[in-house]
Amino acid sequence: MNQEILDSGFIPNEICEKLPSGFDDIEKLASELPKVLANEQIVQRVKQLESNKDISQLTLSELERAMLLYSYIAHAYMWGKKEVENIIPSQLSLTWFAISEKLDRPPILSYASYALNNWKMLDETKPFDLENIVIMQNFLGGVDEDWFIMIHVAIEYEAKEILSNLKSYFLEEKLDQSYLLNSLESIQKINSIMNRMPEKCDPFIYYNRVRPYIFGWKNNPATPDGVIYEGVEQFSGEPQLFRGETGAQSSIVPALDALLGITHSNDPLREYLDEMRLYMPKEHRDLLNGLDEWSEKDRRKLDIDEESIKSINDLIKEVHIFRNKHLEYARVYIYEQSLTNNSNSNIVGTGGTPFMKYLDKHLQETVPTND
Repeated sequence: MNQEILDSGFIPNEICEKLPSGFDDIEKLASELPKVLANEQIVQRVKQLESNKDISQLTLSELERAMLLYSYIAHAYMWGKKEVENIIPSQLSLTWFAISEKLDRPPILSYASYALNNWKMLDETKPFDLENIVIMQNFLGGVDEDWFIMIHVAIEYEAKEILSNLKSYFLEEKLDQSYLLNSLESIQKINSIMNRMPEKCDPFIYYNRVRPYIFGWKNNPATPDGVIYEGVEQFSGEPQLFRGETGAQSSIVPALDALLGITHSNDPLREYLDEMRLYMPKEHRDLLNGLDEWSEKDRRKLDIDEESIKSINDLIKEVHIFRNKHLEYARVYIYEQSLTNNSNSNIVGTGGTPFMKYLDKHLQETVPTND
């Protein structure tokens, strides 16, 4: 596993803001997506796109940009029409699939596209701050959609502090309590950022204007048999079932679980968490698998003193607070909204899970252990 990722966090070192000229039609449609969706013109616009583009010369950051744009346009095509069809036309499917093969994750909107590769600095001369970042791509646009993603980006940015310090303490076996205290300060900042979600993201707007576009095809009543990717020979015309974008595709919490020794019982809920790794960038997936192996085999060998055990337990309590806030948001932003709105199902989350049950279980399992 590449431990160095923990020093910089899971946000890419380079984020592409515009694809080469051969993708001008894709860039143009993506930039106009809010207007196209408002005017219900997505079908006509997609039909005008050039299919099967050459991606052979794209760099990694350009591939991520292409994945982002094709994912947004394809989800807009799926969920931005009056009637849902279970087919993605070849103008999108062929290039989208080719990109997904290169990036080694499914052709569906994932967290890596929705958040990690979807921002830039507002003012490059100033330091990173929640109020100094801009979301590059939207479905409908507006402050609520932007803020929802901005919170995630700010959490990812801060997470490099806790991850790098825990790497020094556990993986490099420096066992100096200062690393744990730095980590505690960082996770408290993360929780402070998380607490700011309601400032500019309203539950009604989120439920009705943001959430509907990020659903996937798996465990979704609107696409019970999955979705056909027109012309993709590798799928043989068979409908595909992929999960939608969800925060469970972030690598932060699984990394913290492994480093801090938090375990989840082996049941369907655990299987879902493991499945989410298929939607992560490959190097993140490989890192998490490596951390899990380390946690199972080597973590117990460390000679950790009593003071450090107390600090580790304090860290686990902060992760518990994070999960508890997430559960609260799921209730306020989704479950309670579903009681008064008929649109988009309350049965499953955007990742296709019974989210309240899942989040509560993960919360109950986040408890201090006797290291």
